[in-house]
Amino acid sequence: MRIRSLLLALAAGLPLAAAAQAYPTKPVKMIVPWPPGGATDVIARHMAERLTARLGQSFLIENRPGATGQIGTKAVATSDPDGYTLIVMSTTVQSVGPHLSKTYPFDPINDFTPVSQIVTFPYGLVVAATSPHKTVAELIAAAKAAPGKLAYGSFGQGSAPHLITELFAQATGTQLLHVPYKGGAPAVAAVMGGEIAFFIDSLPSPLGQIRGGKLRALAVTTKARVAVLPEVPTLAESVPGFEAIAWLGISGPAKMPAEVSNRLNEAIRQSTAEPEYIARIRQIGAEPVASGSPAEFHQLLVSQKDSWGKMIRDANVPIKD
Repeated sequence: MRIRSLLLALAAGLPLAAAAQAYPTKPVKMIVPWPPGGATDVIARHMAERLTARLGQSFLIENRPGATGQIGTKAVATSDPDGYTLIVMSTTVQSVGPHLSKTYPFDPINDFTPVSQIVTFPYGLVVAATSPHKTVAELIAAAKAAPGKLAYGSFGQGSAPHLITELFAQATGTQLLHVPYKGGAPAVAAVMGGEIAFFIDSLPSPLGQIRGGKLRALAVTTKARVAVLPEVPTLAESVPGFEAIAWLGISGPAKMPAEVSNRLNEAIRQSTAEPEYIARIRQIGAEPVASGSPAEFHQLLVSQKDSWGKMIRDANVPIKD
C-alpha cells in the first residue's frame, strides 16, 4: 500500500516530501489496545476529535484489546508505515510490560515512530471514606505497627499498582500484604468494603468514587499537586522524592515519514493548548501535555522504560516465560 501511494505521488509530479506534507488525504485509524469506556479510550477519543478538526480528515478510534494491550500494539508495529495507522501508547504496554516477559512480541521503542505524548496522570493513594487513616503518615504508622498485615490491592503481580506500592513500602521501610484482584474496579470495591486498607491506581479510575464521597484520596504520585484535586497532597510531601506517573502518547509504525510525524506532533501541540480541550481532559483526572518534538517523545519512552525497569527489579517481580 505504501509503495502504491508513493508511486501515485510521483505520477502526479509531487516530490515525496510534498506528498507527506499533504497528509492526511484519507481517514486515519487510531488503535486503542484496550476496551471501550476506559480512561485511555475516552482520552483517545477526545484527541481524535481535535485532530479531525485540525487536519481535515477523520481520525477514527478502533478498540483492539487483548493480552494486556499487546495485541493492538503489535498490529500497529507490523502495519504499513504511511501514517494512516497509529497506536495510542501507554505506560503499561511500553514501559512496564517489556520487563515482565522474556518473549515480548515487539520492541517497545524501535518498532515505532514516536509522535507525541498526549497526557500524563498521577496515581492516587486511596482509602475508604470510613478509614481511620486520614493521612499518609498515619497509614505508614499503622503499617509499621503491624508488619506484613496492612493489606493493599492491585490488579495482578507486576501491575503498576503492585509495583508502585512495593516502591512505597521500600521507601517507607514497611512490610505490606499484597492482595491481587482481577481489575481496578474490584480493588476499588474491596477498599470501600474494608477488605483491604488502601489501593494505589491511576487517578481516573477512583476519581468518581472520590468525588462521590466513598473514597478518600490521601495522596497523588506526581511531583506537583493536580488541578482536579488541589487539596490532596503529593506523596512526595510525606516521602521525599517519591514520584510515579502514567502517560499516554501517539506513535506510528517504524519508518513512518518524518514529515508525517512532525505534522501530527504540531497538531497535537496546538490541540493541547486549547482551553476547552484542557478543561475536558482535567475533568477526567489527567493533565494534557504534548512533546515539543517526536525526538522529545522518544526520549520520554526510553527514560520511562528504564525507570520502570529499575522499579520492577527493585520489587523482585518474577519474569514470565
